[in-house]
Amino acid sequence: MQLTPSMQNFILHWGDMGSKWGLNRSVAQIHALLHLSPAPLTADEIATTLNLARSNISTGLKELAAWQLVVTSCQLGDRR
Repeated sequence: MQLTPSMQNFILHWGDMGSKWGLNRSVAQIHALLHLSPAPLTADEIATTLNLARSNISTGLKELAAWQLVVTSCQLGDRR
């Protein structure tokens, strides 16, 4: 996903706000990216877009799912 400068600013700002609320900065950035995305993103797409480690994305998605802020979905033909 290609981010515009305003999208990048929003994600960075949301990450800063999340850290003030007691969330991990990267978890808040993942949440912001998913909020902006018009379609579901894979963990690899999130990792590439935010330039974060895949393991960090996996942990962040699990935390967001535990808070019921994201849900997993399966796509036909996708083995992940």
